This record gives sequence, C-alpha cells and structure tokens, in this order.
Amino acid sequence: MTKKFMYEIKGFIRSRNTIYCFLSSLFFGLLSYLYFFTNNLNNYDNIEVTPIGYGTGTSSGRWFLSEFGDWIGEIWGNYNIPIFNGILAILILAATSCIIIKIFNIKNKWLCILIGGITVVFPPIASAMFFSYTVGYYALAIFFVVLGNFLVKECKILGFIFGSLLFSFSLGIYQAYYPLCASIFILMLIKMCIDSKTTWKEIIATGFKFLFSLALGYILYKLFLKYYLYIDNIQLGSYKGIDQMGKIDIYSLPAKIKEIFNSMLQLTFSDYMSISATKIIQHSFLGLYIITFITLILLIIKTMLNKESILKFMLLLMFIVLLPLSINCLVVMVAKGDIYTIMQMGFVCIFYLAIILVDYNLSTNKLKVLDKFKLNKVLLFATIVIVLTSTLNYAWQTNGNYRLLYYNNRQLENYYQTLYTRIKSTEGYKQDMNIYFVGSNINDKTFSNFKWENTPFKYGGNGSPLNTYSRHSTIENYFGYSFDEIENDSKEYKKYKRRIEKMDKYPNDGSIKILDNNVFIRFE
Repeated sequence: MTKKFMYEIKGFIRSRNTIYCFLSSLFFGLLSYLYFFTNNLNNYDNIEVTPIGYGTGTSSGRWFLSEFGDWIGEIWGNYNIPIFNGILAILILAATSCIIIKIFNIKNKWLCILIGGITVVFPPIASAMFFSYTVGYYALAIFFVVLGNFLVKECKILGFIFGSLLFSFSLGIYQAYYPLCASIFILMLIKMCIDSKTTWKEIIATGFKFLFSLALGYILYKLFLKYYLYIDNIQLGSYKGIDQMGKIDIYSLPAKIKEIFNSMLQLTFSDYMSISATKIIQHSFLGLYIITFITLILLIIKTMLNKESILKFMLLLMFIVLLPLSINCLVVMVAKGDIYTIMQMGFVCIFYLAIILVDYNLSTNKLKVLDKFKLNKVLLFATIVIVLTSTLNYAWQTNGNYRLLYYNNRQLENYYQTLYTRIKSTEGYKQDMNIYFVGSNINDKTFSNFKWENTPFKYGGNGSPLNTYSRHSTIENYFGYSFDEIENDSKEYKKYKRRIEKMDKYPNDGSIKILDNNVFIRFE
C-alpha cells in the first residue's frame, strides 16, 4: 500500500496538470506581488518588525510560530526581506495548489491552471503580503491545512494522526485558516455525494472521520498552547479577541448565523471584506453560484439514479448548507474580535466548488441528450472566463493596494521629515538635547485630505497611519532619529506640567519649545 501510494505521488508530481498548476501560481503570484517585492512598502506592523522578527507568537496563541520562528532565526535568520519572504510564500502556495488538484482529482488542464491562479491572488493572500515579515509562515500554515486534508483523506490511521497534527501546527501559526480546513472537508463530502460509486454509509463515516480530525487538531492546538504558555510564563493576550476564540455566545448565535448567510449573498452585490470590491467580482460570484447550481442539477440527474439517491441527496443538501457556515465560521468563533481581509481565506472555496463540480461533470458524460446542447462545454467555458477574469481583477486590485501603500508611506515620511525640520529650526536647539513627544495623537487637519483614502478595494492591513503605535519604528527606520514619548503620569511631564499645558498643540505655532535643555513637542 505504501509503495503504491508513493508511486502515485511521484506520478502526480510529474504530471502536466501539476506543472501547469504550479507555474500558474508562480505567474499570477509575480503579477500580483512583484511591485510589493521591489518597493520598500510598510504598513503599521511591517515597519515595527523591521529589520528583524516574525511577529507575535505564543501570547497571541501562535505557539508554533514562536517555536518554529525561533528555530529558523537560529539557523537562518528572520530578517524582513520582502522579495525573499514573498517568493518563498508563493512557492509554498504553488505547492499547496497542486495538492488541491490532487485531493479533488481535477483533470482539465485549464481548471488546474485556474486553481493555481485564484489560490495565490485571493485577497487574504494579498493582505498577508503587507506583513512580509511573517507571510512565509502564514503560507506554511495554509500548506499544513491542505496537506493535512490530503493525508486524512488518502491515508488511514497514520494519515488521520499526522493530518490532525498538521491542523494543530497551522492553528499554532495563524488561527484564521481553520475555516479553510473545515471548508475543504465539506467540499470533499459534497463530491462524494455526487459520486455514484460511494454509498451514504461511506459518506457519513468519512464525515465523522473529518469531524474528529478537526476536533483532534483543535484539542492538540489547545494542549500545546497551554504547555508553551506555562513554560514561557506568559498569558494569552486579548488582541483580535484571541483569548475568546472558541467561546460561543449562544444568545447571539442565531444573529451570527444569519450574518454568515447574508455575507454569501452580499458577495454578489456589494463589497464584503474587500473580497467583492468591484462589480466584476460581484458578478463573478453570481455567475459562480449559477454555474454551481446548474452543474449540481446535472450531476444529480447523472449520478443519483440508484436506491441510495434520496439519502445521498439529503446529505448533499446538508453539506451545501454547512459550507457557508464553515467558510465564515470565524464570525461565530471570534464573536468579539475584529475580522478583516487576511482572515477570510475560506471564501476561496466558492471558486473551488464551481471548478470541482464542472470538472467532475465533464468526466461523467452519460446523458447524450444534454450533449446535443453542448451544455458541459458551455459550463466549462463560463467557469474558465469567470475565474480567469476574477484572478486578473484580484491581481489588479492587489497592485492598486500597493500603490496606495506606497503613497501612504511617502506622505508619512515627508510629514515626519517636516516635523524634525521644525524641531531643529527651533531657536536655541542643540544636538545633545533630549526630544520628548508629549502625547501620541497628532490632530493635523491639513493632513487629512488623502486622495487615495477612498480606494474601493483597500484590503485589511493596508495602511501606515499618522497616529499608530509604530511611530517610533517609522522615525528610527526612515530617519535614524530617536525620541521619548511621555504621558501625563511620566516624571518629565509632571516636572514641566504647567509650562507644557501653556503650549499650543502640533502643528500650530508654539507647539515646540525648549525647556531646560529639553525639546518638548505637544500633541493631543
């Protein structure tokens, strides 16, 4: 059995469809992210983790990110080098796409190409690129999810164990990919329902197997997390509601479920999490829903013509209802957290579902009456056009996001340059003086008219705002200057309180003063 399995893997790696899928990911990945790789672009987090770091680890529930990141730091280094980290992420995602076409046995070469393209350009990936210091690890988390799905599906006991372990590792890097894991399992079960060779008993048994592997992966994640929190003597933080993950509010559950199904409809007429920001994408989702519906009807007619058809049909309906819940289950899992683009990778399964069904429909060509109308070819052509158009539109949106970030960075850079020019131009300034920023919020009305701010496809994570915790890193990295930020309870503020409170607020005249050989700049 092992030799046969390894032989199949070798054949798959060498197959043309695998190569097409891999090369497609590379092409569309470079088309989408080359601008980011070749420009020094930083959002509020990325500048903070420059030049070195991999982000927040165990305190944010990302125990595997801490352990693996520390190990990589020792043997190689965790330097924030976008072109290296980004290309590594694309390569990992390309391999991930190839595993997806293996899981679902996609045979049409054009559909294999589209799997590779849509996976790597989907907005959550583009959003992850803003955080170039950790994007390679995030791509690895997605790879663990898909590889774990494959092992649980194809192998028996060992596959179940290793697959569940990979799920826990993925959660330990970034928890938001758990819905993707569940959604791929649902897609597998949907395909089993329309396969005439499977029985309803096999479908139910496989469903429980998938459910247990998801549960085991989550349990292992929690056990590992508690262990590393204990040995590192730290507590789980509240950032993005991570300390509340998995705690479901029963009273708000109906409203959350309604929100999930509404999000599926919203994709067809308005923007949802920057996934459906343009009209072409909204129409594409509507087209995918129509294609999925027609293909399902055809497959039901073709394959559900036996005694078990009613039970399998009922299971199919159940899994179709469960798919939206699995895709957007973060709404329930992190009820009090802030959910944005990077966390919504599960929505790519809407594209996968249409591709899987259309491909399978082509291989079950039993009804010759329907062939006279060339319906199968029409569905294939429509799918190719819609997914390819969506892929190109997402690549276009991505580059628009990076241009937005470029100008955001330039404006911020120029603003701080002007600030330090004014500091050094203050009468009596000397280079050995301490510089104190009093307060943190700059309220400058002249800086608020940013013409790119209304960009309709602005992804979550895109931004380098004037008022942010990473101001210190921004000024240090761009200008090499240092300062101390003081608040009302600091020793320096209390000492000069009366004189500071007589100062105006930046950028007004009188907002910068030298007091006893110290420079004070008063913000809000």
